[in-house]
Amino acid sequence: MVERGPRLGASFFAKPPKGRMTLYAEFLPDAKEMIADFGVAGSADSGALTFKCLLSDPAVTQTFEAGGFVTQTQHSVRLAASDASWTLPDGSNGASGAVVSGGSVVASLGLGKKLVAGGKNLRVTGQTYKPGSAWVTLQVVDDDQ
Repeated sequence: MVERGPRLGASFFAKPPKGRMTLYAEFLPDAKEMIADFGVAGSADSGALTFKCLLSDPAVTQTFEAGGFVTQTQHSVRLAASDASWTLPDGSNGASGAVVSGGSVVASLGLGKKLVAGGKNLRVTGQTYKPGSAWVTLQVVDDDQ
């Protein structure tokens, strides 16, 4: 009889039993390591929440608002989806508090909130987070424009 590996049926995609890690939870240490290697300093809520994050290159876009077209510079900010404060391998601050609480992104990173990342003043215009994921991605625009 030939022994076969696990089949990728419905049970593979089912919610894991309590006490077992989700697939995404296994990637959180990798996310934190990437931030430690390539991250820039950031803060939100007037400095109450400090963190390291990944900041994308700028992209210039135009939006239509009252009075005509407005040119905006936007970025993506990626944070490790931690539910508690954590430190980097060198002992410095990875995040001073939870980025995710109760399965949702904390209010200080919500739409319309202001933050600083890589020395840039930014305003959150979009937010992507899948519960259980290792990353929170914020779409932001320069708030100095």
